[in-house]
Order: sequence, then structure tokens, then C-alpha cells
Amino acid sequence: MKDAHLPEPHFKTEDMFTVVLKCPVKSSLETWHTLKEQILLESTTKIGKSALMISEMVYRYQYGTIPEMAKKLAITERGVEKNIQKLKAQNLLERKEGVRSGYWELIITNP
Repeated sequence: MKDAHLPEPHFKTEDMFTVVLKCPVKSSLETWHTLKEQILLESTTKIGKSALMISEMVYRYQYGTIPEMAKKLAITERGVEKNIQKLKAQNLLERKEGVRSGYWELIITNP
């Protein structure tokens, strides 16, 4: 869990043995709006609607995959890849700890 940057599991032993895994979900809408404004300020070129939505998905869940993003945005996987390339080119998004087992990270200099 530590390697995946996830909270420790909770074990319940009443009646049945149960393991509760918690997924860190950032839900503060106000914080996202502040961060979104910072992304727009730091971008060197215009950021499109899809790229902003990808940024929000990364903000809320860093372990999302390109196919998951494509499905949620109702665009092609290639469309997601192009938007990710644009965000990477502007140093706003980075892939950490490997292609398959890694996670996405927004790079904001003044959050």
C-alpha cells in the first residue's frame, strides 16, 4: 500500500474476516477550481476542454488509465494521448514510477 501511495487497509474480524481498502479521492470542488486557475495561468498555450478534464481526472484519481479517461470523456484513446502529450509538453503533467504500474502527477509550481 505504501508503494502505491494508498492508505493502509482496515481489517475487520467480527463475524467474517473483511479487509477494507480505501481509495484516496480528492473531492474538494473549491480546491480543484483554484488548481484549475493555476493550470490555466501556467500554461504557455491555450488548454482545451478535454485537457482540462483530463487534468481534473488526474487530480481526483492519479492511477487512472488512458482507456478509463477515454471512456469517461467519450473520446478516443488517441485523443486522450494527444491531450496528455500537450500537457506534458507544457510541463503540467508527468508520469511517475513507470508506464504500467505508475501514476499521473500534476505539476503546479504555486498551488
